[in-house]
This record gives sequence, structure tokens and C-alpha cells, in this order.
Amino acid sequence: MIKEGLICKPEFDDKNKYLQFGNRTNCNKKIIEIANSINEPTDGLTVRKILLWINQNTVRIHNDKDERKFKRSSAEILESKERTGCCDSSTLFTSIARYKGIPTMQILTINKDTGRDGHFYVASYLVDTEKRGKWILIDTDAPVKDIRDVRLSVLNLENRNISKRRYAYAYTDDYSNIELNGIKIDCIQNINKLQNEVWNMLDKRDFVDKMRE
Repeated sequence: MIKEGLICKPEFDDKNKYLQFGNRTNCNKKIIEIANSINEPTDGLTVRKILLWINQNTVRIHNDKDERKFKRSSAEILESKERTGCCDSSTLFTSIARYKGIPTMQILTINKDTGRDGHFYVASYLVDTEKRGKWILIDTDAPVKDIRDVRLSVLNLENRNISKRRYAYAYTDDYSNIELNGIKIDCIQNINKLQNEVWNMLDKRDFVDKMRE
């Protein structure tokens, strides 16, 4: 995995790090109640049910100028029952998954064509029935009406090309911990500034389409 423009590197071997709650990915009584209501025999089915619960009980707001973006904790997102975008979706999912004992990191990506239009994914460490574990990439912002809608794919641990359009620049336990040249992700204006900084740091020669959209 090349280092250019990678402002927060993954620690894939430290599973415990991605079980810890942070400023955004915190946990409250309601999140515990939700997590305890999901009891499935496998990690794969558990994450599918978490995504289904989120889609059935919160509303995805499509407003790029919503001033709540990049400011709220999972508890605040849950209380409002509204997700302002992929950031909120990944944050809420991460909190519930971690309480279920599933290590989960947030992955921040940039559009390889524009240098803007970022997107948050997560990667969860799922253990199968044979006790084999893998980091699995999940787009928590994709609409889910049935657990069969959920797409899970093995995360490439060396290649930062997340999809045909998306390239990863941060793998983090909590996006509020990210800071670049004094810029923190705490509002729309700052995420745009940070992405501009990242764009200038990236080695665009690494933009290869090795994964399907």
C-alpha cells in the first residue's frame, strides 16, 4: 500500500483498536438496546441485520448543504432518526457493530475523476463459522430493503482503489481523529478543504480499476 496521500493508515492486525468507541462513534443506552435486539448466528448475517435496521428506522436525507454533516455523534444521529449522508451512515453502523463485538473501521475515499465527491465506507472484520476472519468492505449508505440487498466484498489490504471511482485516503477508528495541516473533519467546508489537500498529495498513477463498481 503506497503512502502518498494516505493521511491515516490502517492497522489491520490491531482488531481491538477498531472495537473502541470515539467522539463520533460513541455508544449510549439506545445503541446498546438496538445491538442487543440483533442476535444472529454469524457475523455476516449480523451486519446485514444492522444495515436493515438502520434503513428501516432512520431516513437518509439528500441535502448536500445540510449543516449537520460531519458534526454529529452516532447517538445524535440516532436521536434525530435522520442520516445526512454516508458519514452518518458509516458512523451509526460502526457504533452498533462494535457493540456486537465486530471490529469496524471507517474508510474515507475521494473521487478519482474530480478530487471531490468523497464517500465514507466501512470495513468490518467478520469471522465465519470456521473461525476464519477477513476484513470485509461495506457501503453503509447503500439503500437496503431486504438483507439480500447488502453487498459484502473482501477488502484488498494492499490496494487503495476501493472501486472504479473511489480511492481511499484514510482508514480510521473515528473520523473525528483525522487532522491534516490543521484541518479537521467537522463541517462541510473543512471536508472540502481537506480533500483538496489530499488531492495534491496523491500519486494519481495508483488510480487503477482493479475492482468492480
